[in-house]
Amino acid sequence: MAVTCTLVADGSSDRVLIPLLEMLLDEHCPGPYRPPHLVELPAGLSLIERIKQALDLYPCDLLFVHRDAEKESSASRAAEIRHALEEIERCPSSMLIVPVRMTESWLLVEEKAIRAAAGNPSGKTPLGLPAITKLESLPNPKQVLFDALRTASELPASRLRKFYPEEKRHGVTAQMDVDSLARLRRLPSFQHLEHQIQQHFTA
Repeated sequence: MAVTCTLVADGSSDRVLIPLLEMLLDEHCPGPYRPPHLVELPAGLSLIERIKQALDLYPCDLLFVHRDAEKESSASRAAEIRHALEEIERCPSSMLIVPVRMTESWLLVEEKAIRAAAGNPSGKTPLGLPAITKLESLPNPKQVLFDALRTASELPASRLRKFYPEEKRHGVTAQMDVDSLARLRRLPSFQHLEHQIQQHFTA
């Protein structure tokens, strides 16, 4: 039987996480699995309500719950998720996804993926991306990513007005590969996610 997976979204951009989860499942899941079902629910719902509704829609073997740290500490966000999970009856095995600040910090590890997502894979204009060691301390990684996508497009100002980085970011993780995975592993928050998945399948 294939392992079934459900991802409880923190926002509309969470589909960028699906390729990353698939790369980790490819690495650690010993058998077949089904790509995670992404569940987006109204923001007005509590985290507990969102988890319950997600599991009603897509019962699973493996539950992923994403919350950006944003202005909270990673530990605080993780505790928030764990508290919500404790309220769920017959909760499946669960993995916490807590990028520091926001998910876009993970998307900044791979220059070639950003260029490809921007529609200009052969571009040469420097993107000025921060060093990997500084990504989790950026105050606004989303803005850094959007600026990088605009720069990578190398479009003239007249066309850049119709360039929407909010949409283009969804292509970044789709362009990532095993080299990207090695870079992501240098981020403590990503290491934590992978460790959870690895432990689940080796326990």
